[in-house]
Amino acid sequence: MSAVLEPRDPFVATPGPDAWPPAGPAQASPPPASAVIPDAVTATTAPAGAATHRRGRAHRISVVARDEFRRALEGRWLFGFTALLVALVLGLSFFGLAQSREVGFQGFARVTLSLMNLVLFIVPLTGLMLGVTSMTGGSSSLPLLLAQPIGRGEVLVGKLAGLALALTAAQAVAFGGGGVVVALQAGAEQAAAFAALAGLSIVLGWLTVSLALCLSVLWPDRLRAMSAALGTWLVMVVAYDLAVVGATTLLAGLPLESVLFPALLLNPVDLARVLTTLAVGSGALFGPTSAVLMKMFGSRGGVTLGLVVLAIETVLPMVIAVRVFRRRDG
Repeated sequence: MSAVLEPRDPFVATPGPDAWPPAGPAQASPPPASAVIPDAVTATTAPAGAATHRRGRAHRISVVARDEFRRALEGRWLFGFTALLVALVLGLSFFGLAQSREVGFQGFARVTLSLMNLVLFIVPLTGLMLGVTSMTGGSSSLPLLLAQPIGRGEVLVGKLAGLALALTAAQAVAFGGGGVVVALQAGAEQAAAFAALAGLSIVLGWLTVSLALCLSVLWPDRLRAMSAALGTWLVMVVAYDLAVVGATTLLAGLPLESVLFPALLLNPVDLARVLTTLAVGSGALFGPTSAVLMKMFGSRGGVTLGLVVLAIETVLPMVIAVRVFRRRDG
């Protein structure tokens, strides 16, 4: 009588006659050694991988920042901006009293107050134009950059760092060179107020570059982005004060603080002007917004609050830009 052969599963290996130990129903094969990861190795590998990822992100951001810094210095914008600032500092110091027929270098107090409004006009315009041109320029650098293995948020942060550092370098050269000449010719009295104006000008440059990148992400077309940047500049330096005056007239029944204080915090240019006035320290020069800030928080508290608000207004546009830019990638 022939034996009946049971069908076998082709995917199940059948042990040979010399296999050891013999297969049994109660014996399970041990897991391979590669599948067993000690807890100590796991604990050290995860933070190391996270740290490597952070270092890689910082490296990619620094590469983009260096490229933007180099491109900004190669252009003509910053050279003209630096030369204009130097000419303003030296010209206002030397010809500040020309109407009184007194020609000669004046001290930092007069230079700071004369230069303040001009700086608050020029610096926001330069920062907005730098940011918009970098994002919506005619070159193909941005599409080529986005084709690389780099996140869109890293691209925006790198552009902000590179452009803002280039603008900071131009301001440092202009204020530093002009300030040294004024100090040598007219003395260093009230130099702290001049340094405060230079610092606030640098902060305003970072803020406007961040705002320009946000506008360029919201309106990728170059003409629309440029129009939005110019409109924002006009609102901040010209139309905003007129709107506040009209609001205080229409809301004459409300306390002055309830109108001027929110209006002050919403406009970074006006806030930088008030902080510079507080740095000069002359009460006769305080406008209504400076007086309101002094009354509510005092000199030191008002300066601290103003710097915190400027920092928030610098970070917030970049957060919005990163969110919108990443969503566009999806």
